[in-house]
Amino acid sequence: MEEATWGADPLEYHGGFHALKYDNKARFSSSLAPDGSVSWAIVDSAYPLEQPAKRAITFAFPDIDWKFQQAVFGWAALQYQAWARGEIEVHTQTSQTVALYTDNVLEFWIDDEHLFGGDYYGFRRSPVVLHLDPGTHQLDIRLVRDLRAMGGGYGENGPSIDIDLELKVPAKPLDAVSKILVSDYVDGVLAGSLASVSLQNTDTRAVNITQISSANPYYSIRMVSGSQIHLAPGQARPIAFEIETLGAFASRLEVLVSYELPSSEDNEEILSSFTLSQEVKRRSPYEPQKMTFMHPGGIVSYAMLRPPSKEAQKLCSEASKSSVPILLQLHGAGLEAEDEMVAHALDPVPDLCAWTLFPTGVTPWSGDDWHTWGFSDVEAAIKAIPSWIQSVHWEGPSANTEKWLVSGHSNGGQGSWYIATHRPDNVIALAPVSGYLSIQSYVPYGTWRSMDPKRQGILQASLNSYRHELLADNLKGIPIIQQHGSADDNVPVWHSRAMHEYIEQAVGRSSYFELPGETHWFDGIMTTEPMRNFYKANLPTPGERLESSRLDQQSQSEKFSLVVANPADTGSKNGIIVLQLESPDQYGRIDVDFDGSRCLIATSNILSFRIHDDHRWTSIVIDGWQQDSNGGGNTVWFRNPEGKWASSSLSGDDAEKRSGRQLGPMEAILRSQGTLEIRDLLGTVPDIALQVSRNLHQYFGADTIISSNSKKVATGSGNVIEIYLMPPLPGPELHHAGSLSRYHHLRDDFLQLQRIDEDGHFRASLLLHDGRRRCYETPVGSWGFGGIFLSPLESERLSLTICGTGEEALRFAARFVPMLTGVGQPDFILFDQRCTWKGADGVLAMGFFDHEWKATRSSFIS
Repeated sequence: MEEATWGADPLEYHGGFHALKYDNKARFSSSLAPDGSVSWAIVDSAYPLEQPAKRAITFAFPDIDWKFQQAVFGWAALQYQAWARGEIEVHTQTSQTVALYTDNVLEFWIDDEHLFGGDYYGFRRSPVVLHLDPGTHQLDIRLVRDLRAMGGGYGENGPSIDIDLELKVPAKPLDAVSKILVSDYVDGVLAGSLASVSLQNTDTRAVNITQISSANPYYSIRMVSGSQIHLAPGQARPIAFEIETLGAFASRLEVLVSYELPSSEDNEEILSSFTLSQEVKRRSPYEPQKMTFMHPGGIVSYAMLRPPSKEAQKLCSEASKSSVPILLQLHGAGLEAEDEMVAHALDPVPDLCAWTLFPTGVTPWSGDDWHTWGFSDVEAAIKAIPSWIQSVHWEGPSANTEKWLVSGHSNGGQGSWYIATHRPDNVIALAPVSGYLSIQSYVPYGTWRSMDPKRQGILQASLNSYRHELLADNLKGIPIIQQHGSADDNVPVWHSRAMHEYIEQAVGRSSYFELPGETHWFDGIMTTEPMRNFYKANLPTPGERLESSRLDQQSQSEKFSLVVANPADTGSKNGIIVLQLESPDQYGRIDVDFDGSRCLIATSNILSFRIHDDHRWTSIVIDGWQQDSNGGGNTVWFRNPEGKWASSSLSGDDAEKRSGRQLGPMEAILRSQGTLEIRDLLGTVPDIALQVSRNLHQYFGADTIISSNSKKVATGSGNVIEIYLMPPLPGPELHHAGSLSRYHHLRDDFLQLQRIDEDGHFRASLLLHDGRRRCYETPVGSWGFGGIFLSPLESERLSLTICGTGEEALRFAARFVPMLTGVGQPDFILFDQRCTWKGADGVLAMGFFDHEWKATRSSFIS
């Protein structure tokens, strides 16, 4: 699935599946099939007769020797792609508006409209809105089998691909595509005052939501946004609102949605409204309860919170004065935090001296596997606990939001490794269960189309932050228990065995328990005897305060190391935090040792770092050069242009240098501190802007504003995605696909596009690190060039520019907007049409920007 983002469709070499006509005698090359070729076949679908607008279809290829393939390539051999063609028949007399749901589908065509994104995980939160004329419409679907989503088991017909298609006729121009997200009711108040519902505009005209209000007297409701909310045609957005309880508990929330849309006959606005209803659940203060809060991306999210029980409060003496740590429990893929098997997984250990938090990561797939978007959700949930304490007038122990015992199952086990290796100063203990090392080791990339080793190196370097086994040095001083069933057929036990070995070699032994004969999941897996003992051993015991030495595991005089792939997502280790790397495509490393009161620091690939509380030492030696501590307690050290280390007190960052949230590969755009804005710069490609918005909402639950103002400088709090289609007029003018920020002089000349003549001859040029330009030209008849790259905005914000010399190239560039984990998008990509069948090997240039926003010397430039 990850490779499909890069194109890598062999049929594109023949003009693409969409251009093919059915011919049962035609043969196409395939490395999987007998005789090296495949042909057309007929597949029947299953559907209930009373629901003709639904289809459940299973695709399998029993003629392929899957056992042999798996014996050679392992699990990766069970991933493959295919294409299927069907039809949609509209029997009405006039055009019909429908919402198309595409569960387990990533890419498809409706007639001549090409759509990428679909709904691969079956979230069903952002269907494609179609306006179909009477008659028959061709539906072409690219089938992609992903092991993580579809499993490694198979029957006699081999590993199958199961998709579900459904057409729904909207009842009104504005429709709900989700339930209302609302907190549980606890002790007279809601556990969180924020709520949300996703609404989709199914009309051909824009819709403005004017008001969200209460339809019953038990609640008061107001929209979080102080103004109307605009939805472009086909767009779905999560609408946030705030609720206040009025008097007695009411088990149902009635919400009145008011909106307006332009009249089709004049300039008048049509006002309308409808009511939505949602059950509100009543909970005891001591049981797991749904708590809502605001995600940094400007959306309402939730977590399940279990406060310390009455018995736990007795065990934790001085309850009114003490604070206790957070016990994080991360769920596996495909689950909601409110699901019984997640929220009640720790019921057998009800009296732990901790605030137990079950985050959701926004989606059942935890956003992006608990990484950039998903981990931001975890941190926001932790920060929301003090607000819960205040709102319910809690009188028990407070929460220490800086100290976490982290545990998780399956994908949550992997997420536990991520949190511990990226926030070592916050993690007091770690307990991953049945977790995998990294996506590269879980589903190896060995069956991807072969590519230039340097291209492959750039792609893999984009995923450096998720190679937890290579970050194992950061775990020193953290108590660790691993647990895994020996018969696990979902996440092979090898992952835990291997990580146990990596930890031993990096920082010493950890506890490892392998459960004979147990599979991936069973009731009680998170509360086995070893797990119970670990929780109790690493949480406060009666009479113990959090500030005790047992919760500060790392000795201040014990040597340690900090390995960093991306400073934007890595916190401190013993008060040392890396701010910038010299080369962002390789790991940075700081090794710290002590000689009496001297601190000895050795660095590799580090450009700047900060030391908190540096007055602990009389002097600091960095890479063999003694430096006097300035005693400021929060010193920044950086390499000056001469390559020597210098220090400064903590001050504002240079806005023209790449730093903070701007660091990291392309997924840094998800580190938005506010609603994302999508700008169709020339107002010529609203369908591509809509596709980007739909995918971000589908896969992350993200909110986006679609606009088409090309001159306005972006001044909001969130990051910006800019879409630029080069005008169709030939001539000598160079089109700068750059950011419209106040720092445009840094980026405007990075990528230049030019149409040379009316025959479809294009030129593109990139600005290299040394100031030279690398120029490319396409042959006549191709669709030219496409590109995508990051740019700086003020206050550590980012712009992601998507550009193309034509609509096909632009549409392909939009595929690279972060949506799925494991794809490996670096800071910039330039490509031509060959990428459609060659995948990443068809890229012309790709790589990273350094701290001055220059393409690094190590970038791939063909």
